[in-house]
Amino acid sequence: MIENPTVIYDKFTELTDDRIIAALIGMTKEKFSALAKNFESASLEIDRERVLNGEIKQVKQGGPKGYLNSPDKKLFFILFYLKTYPTFDVLGFHFGLSGGHAHAHVDKLLPVLGRALSNLNLMPLRQPTDSAEFRQALEKYKHIAIDGVECPCVRPQDDAAQKEHYSGKKKTHGESHRYFRP
Repeated sequence: MIENPTVIYDKFTELTDDRIIAALIGMTKEKFSALAKNFESASLEIDRERVLNGEIKQVKQGGPKGYLNSPDKKLFFILFYLKTYPTFDVLGFHFGLSGGHAHAHVDKLLPVLGRALSNLNLMPLRQPTDSAEFRQALEKYKHIAIDGVECPCVRPQDDAAQKEHYSGKKKTHGESHRYFRP
């Protein structure tokens, strides 16, 4: 572990070069600040929902704060991870965590970021449910990207399932995943 885990965040707060900031987190400091406010409220929303669903008894209020002790640090942590994709051991090293704790924080903070982006209506549409929804999205945005990925799967024994999973390539069956980004 590094001696002072907040060094990377402290250095980030002192940065003024937008190119370096974007290289670290994928956005400008102004956008980061705007997102941080919504990130905090999204985190509280999710915690309240977890209490209502019985997953936790109450929202954590006291106790040791840990290294990621503010919404800004948590947002920086998850954006840094998504932009650079280090291993969890490397991510933990930068933030004074073990690899396992870094992984746990990523698992906890990804849904919070997704909720914050959805609340701001910035979350891209992943899979349109029908052609009408797809057409509506086409009209709404000027530029879109459709990213298609095919993951190989075990060849099903059932003929109907084989046809459904057949990729069109010789001896290849797979699951198609398409993501729609406005």
